[in-house]
Order: sequence, then structure tokens, then C-alpha cells
Amino acid sequence: MTSKVEGPQPRRWKKSQFRVLSRPTHWSAEDTSIPARRDQLQARRWRRATQGPNDAAPSSAKFAKYNIEPVVPTYDADVYEQHLTHADWTKEDTDHLVATYRECSGKWPVVVDHYESERRRSMEELKARFYSLSKTLLALGTPISSMGGPEWGAYETLRNFEPAREASRKRLAEGHMQRRQEEVDEETVLLSELQRIMLHQVTLDSEREDLRRRLDHPQANSHSYTYSTSQSLTQLWQQLLAADRVKKSQRLRPTGNPSYDSPGFPVDNSTSGRPNASVPDASTRRTVRDSLPSAATPQSALPVDLSKAELSRYGVVIGQDKLPSGVTFASDRLSKPRIAKSTLQTDKIAAILTHAGVPDLIPLPTPAVVESFDSLMTTVHTLLDLRKLAEKEEQELRVRQAETS
Repeated sequence: MTSKVEGPQPRRWKKSQFRVLSRPTHWSAEDTSIPARRDQLQARRWRRATQGPNDAAPSSAKFAKYNIEPVVPTYDADVYEQHLTHADWTKEDTDHLVATYRECSGKWPVVVDHYESERRRSMEELKARFYSLSKTLLALGTPISSMGGPEWGAYETLRNFEPAREASRKRLAEGHMQRRQEEVDEETVLLSELQRIMLHQVTLDSEREDLRRRLDHPQANSHSYTYSTSQSLTQLWQQLLAADRVKKSQRLRPTGNPSYDSPGFPVDNSTSGRPNASVPDASTRRTVRDSLPSAATPQSALPVDLSKAELSRYGVVIGQDKLPSGVTFASDRLSKPRIAKSTLQTDKIAAILTHAGVPDLIPLPTPAVVESFDSLMTTVHTLLDLRKLAEKEEQELRVRQAETS
């Protein structure tokens, strides 16, 4: 048998599916004048030989939108002499600046490069002079009270220009551009550290605020002036005791005094009626029963008689005077007598007490101190009355002497 060896098959090339159906475009170079230039420059530009729908306009019309004339202030000699004079600028230098600005299309780097004068001036000086001219002429053309929004914005921009601040800003930007890489890295580290500190401060402030909010007690919606007397407090106790007896687990116990506890509620210290109550032993019940006041205890036996030493020690005063309602302090009895009906009388009392060595504030006065102060104030008022009477007698005596003479 003979084997048939097949050779390499020739590669077949497929035709491309994309065909270029358009014909090549022919271009031609033509001389074209530029209307925006004043030197009549002839420029050669390439144009299509076959005009299309988008090439109907001439080539110069395509670049007409870039022919933007800068806004340059105009003035005459009279206006300059009246409003635009400056000690460091002459009229020739000012005219040269305006002409250079117009030729350079308002590009200040180009203006500084093309401006030539006997005195070398910086960009900030040229800007300050040019903006001063524009601001003054704008105010002359349109009064400030009649300016619209765009005009007032332009006027504010021209007026707020400061050459010193502009020069400082440029020096700062130049210094930032000339920094070394080590300085940049150090500044980056410092900024990241500052950011970390600020975040920590914000977290600490929020935690402190949360702690203050937790420690702050809730504000009551009502005031406690209603329960400032003993009768109101007794009524409140009776209401709470009546509400507590309705509940299964009673937390309040009657005092055993019929004047405090409302009638109709017997004293019940036993816990046998409650199913879940723990039963104490006999000794505990006896101790609790002996410690609580009994309903049979007479009211006269409740107060405890104190000796004179204990009365002086605890500051207890037994008086027959009717006590005022509310809370009173012993220091009030030392401050109220100092104030009289008139300011002159108050000053006289203060002068006498100062001369006697009595301080303005006596902290924690005892009953003995209060009694001594009351007697002293009685003497002071007597002294003032005698002084007033003496002054009256002296005045009458002077009148009589004047009549006799």
C-alpha cells in the first residue's frame, strides 16, 4: 500500500468587508487676509478644492469669534486733570500703559514685558494704576446709586484690589513651588497629625456631651410650690398612701399618727394576705413591730423633750411667734433689717454697722447671734431717731436765732 502525503494548503485571503466609498479630497493653498490685523498680513491657508456644505463660509469668518477687543478706559485731558492725576504717574506714562494694554489684548504678563518706561514698575503697580483709572471712569459714567448688578460687581472688584496683598500671595505661591521634597513630606505628616488630633478632639467633645446629658437630671414639668406648707404635704402623703393600698405590693407604711394618715385605712403590718411575701421569724416581727409607731401611741408622746444644752447644740428655738409659710433662713433676719425705706436711711444704717465692726455677711448665724443683732438694730434705729430729732431741734434753734437777730 502506498501512503499519500498531502502538502501544505495555500492560504486564501478574504476580501475586507469594509470598503472606502469616498474619494480623496483635494486641498489647495490660498493667500488669505486677516481682517483683525492692522498690518495687512497675508497668510497662506489650506482650503478644500471642492467646497462642501460646511465650507461655504470663508476661512476668515471661522476665526472672527476670536477677534475680541479688550475694554480700555478712554479719557481726555480735562477728565485726566480733574479726576485721574497721581503723584507717581504722569499723563504720558498713563497713556503708554493704556496703549500697551490694548496692544497686548489685556494679558498682564505680556503687558509687563512690553511696557517700557524710565522707572521700572512691577505688575502690581501697573494693575493698581489701570484698575484705578477704570474704577474712577466707571463711577463718573454711572453713579454708584444707579449701578446695576454687573456694574456694581465690577466696581467692587476694581476697588478691592490691593497691590501689597497680591505681591504677598505671589511670593507665597513661589515659595510653595520651590519647596524641597523633604519639606513637602514633613508638611504632609504634620497635616495628617493635625487631622488625627482634630478627630480625637471631636470624639472627646461628643463623649463629654453624652456624659453631661446622662448626668443631667430630667427637668420637671411642674413646680413644687404647691407643697410648701405642712397641710399640703399631709394631703400629698394621704393621696400616695391611698394609691399604694390599691396595689398588690405595698411599698408605703402608715406612720401610725391619725393626724397624718387618712381615716378609714387601718394599720396593717402583716404580710400574710400576700401570696408571694416571705414570712419572717418571730424575733424579726417583734423588732419591726416595736420599732414602728403604734396607732395607740398618743400624739403628745411623739416629740422628744430636749435639754438646754441640746437645744443650743442643735440650734432649736422654741418660740410662740407664728412662723411664716415656706422656707426661711436665719441669715435673712440679718440682711432684711439693713434695708430701709429710703436709700439715705440705708446708707446711714450701713455706716453705723461698719463703724461698729459688724460685717456685711455673717455665715451660719446662731440664735444668740440673731438675738444680739436684733438688739443692735433696735439701738441703731433709736440712735437714728435721736439724731433726726437733734437735727430738727438745731434747725429750729437756728431759725429762732435768725429771727431775734
